[in-house]
Amino acid sequence: MHRLVYVTYLLMVASAGVTFVFLEDVETLYGISSFGIGLISSLSFISGVVASVFLAPLGDRGHLRTLAVLAFVSAIAGNLWIGFATELWSLSVSRGLAGLGTGMFSVVGRKALIGETAEDGAEMVGGFISAAVAGFLLGPALGAILGEIGGIETPYLTIAGALILVSVPMVRWLDSVPVAVADRVRSSEMLGLLRRPAVRAASAAHIAVFFNIGVFDATVDELLTDLGASNQRVALILLIVGSPLLFIPRLAGKRIDQAAQPSLIMLGAFALFIPIVLTLGLWVSTIVFIVFATTQTVMESVLFPASTRVILDETGAERSAIGTGLLDALGGTAGGLSAFIAPTLFDLTDGPLGSFGTSGLVAGGLFALAVLSLRRQNDRVASKV
Repeated sequence: MHRLVYVTYLLMVASAGVTFVFLEDVETLYGISSFGIGLISSLSFISGVVASVFLAPLGDRGHLRTLAVLAFVSAIAGNLWIGFATELWSLSVSRGLAGLGTGMFSVVGRKALIGETAEDGAEMVGGFISAAVAGFLLGPALGAILGEIGGIETPYLTIAGALILVSVPMVRWLDSVPVAVADRVRSSEMLGLLRRPAVRAASAAHIAVFFNIGVFDATVDELLTDLGASNQRVALILLIVGSPLLFIPRLAGKRIDQAAQPSLIMLGAFALFIPIVLTLGLWVSTIVFIVFATTQTVMESVLFPASTRVILDETGAERSAIGTGLLDALGGTAGGLSAFIAPTLFDLTDGPLGSFGTSGLVAGGLFALAVLSLRRQNDRVASKV
């Protein structure tokens, strides 16, 4: 039944993928400014942050069925609306509703997959990540193909219909799935987790990845369009670039679950991630973009389950929702911020230097924070021996 969790999350995330492939068209057709495009891009992240911060504690208390119902209602309503929205306010509100549903289901899905023990948590969450990436990859393809057939609203209506079909069996299963439950869990406990050095290190890695994802999502359509790619070719390139994330996170997660020091695996991938991002900003052609962006997704495929494993080692299964919710909240904030500012940074430098260059510099600073935090963690362990 866990496969239905993956399918549901894939569909919800695909909605955001559809939106990103239409950003250039929306800007032209409806006269939306770069500021407005940044706002629309960022709302998927921001609404996910709201869900993670305020609703993750309900996941740890075991209220999965209620959260799932709310998630389906919000995601379906958002998708039914956004296809027909033509103004900035309606595009923003409908995108926010769909994003809120996705954020709520991310809390539900991870908690259900982790279950009663966190021993294979990185592997299971790795599969959840792969489902999300599959959604982002499927979204542009759906948008390009179905949009040509029936207009912009067609892919959104298709996703809404598919969500209606999976909602009943998904909610029924979540009503009985066994999970580890904690009694008194509050949103304020999330910030308390940041006092732990290992959590800070994992959070730094997650923020760096999501900051870059925000840059990527908000500018990749414009970048590839400037390089002469059509909507269909953009979708094909994104399929190639994102393909490692379809299978590596779960495989990497399985290895990381068995590793003695998952934090070292996280740091290694983090160190390789930074120069790859900077290269995308400094030197871009279609071939260079495909090669380096694909290599970047390989590093992300390791960073996601590695940072999750580090968090789960600190929280256990009982508080896995607020632990992974913290990563979601921090990552979503970073992604929302970068998606908001990336189109402007891209325009200022007439290309990716401003956007991906900024992302690389941010990642470098966060890598330093991760290294210092893990050193402090090791010093604490050594002092107790």
